[in-house]
Amino acid sequence: MVTKIYLIRHCQSMGNLDNRFQGRFDADVSPEGAEQLELLGLRFRNERLDRVYSSPLTRARETAEAVAKYHNIEVTEDPGFLEMDVGEMENLRLSEVAEKFPEVARDWDRDPERCAFPGGETMGQVYERVNAALDRLVEENPGKTIAIVTHGGALRTIYTRVVYGRLEEIGKSEVFGNTGVSLLEAEDGLLRWKYGNSLDHLPEAMRKPKMSYRFEQGREAGLV
Repeated sequence: MVTKIYLIRHCQSMGNLDNRFQGRFDADVSPEGAEQLELLGLRFRNERLDRVYSSPLTRARETAEAVAKYHNIEVTEDPGFLEMDVGEMENLRLSEVAEKFPEVARDWDRDPERCAFPGGETMGQVYERVNAALDRLVEENPGKTIAIVTHGGALRTIYTRVVYGRLEEIGKSEVFGNTGVSLLEAEDGLLRWKYGNSLDHLPEAMRKPKMSYRFEQGREAGLV
């Protein structure tokens, strides 16, 4: 019996627009994010969906409501799919992170599996939390088609688990775009990707290039 799991990253938030390391800061949806939601809703209009789940944060919740817009489905919030708790780094501008937390920034760039966010989670805790939540929903929805809206950091832990099987490879993981849609299938205890990070519902002008962020180099972030 195959369970289908759509994994969707939230739309663009004001924190994404302002180059902030949001973590669990509950930023509003940006104007472009609102446009993305209209198009995402249309993408799912004719898809079968049995349940829709979401991180409780606004940027994810509003994305989940767009996914469910043309279906008679109530969105269920699930804290297991919250973004990483980055503690004292929450909502800092990206340019501030390396300056204020140089050791964490260095770990993130070179050995992200070792990251321990001051006052927040470790990457190991994020990996275990998110993947335990995924396993629970698979067990609760055998043979169904579900959608889960979550965050960039959370999605990277799922990608790492499915492709590599261990946290230590998270530095190689895919980076997901705003409203990027991925499809996992679960069968007989195994997970497999059908496709990842599809942005086909967005016009070319709204598709951002894949982003890979290194704090020490001050590039744009593609995570939270």
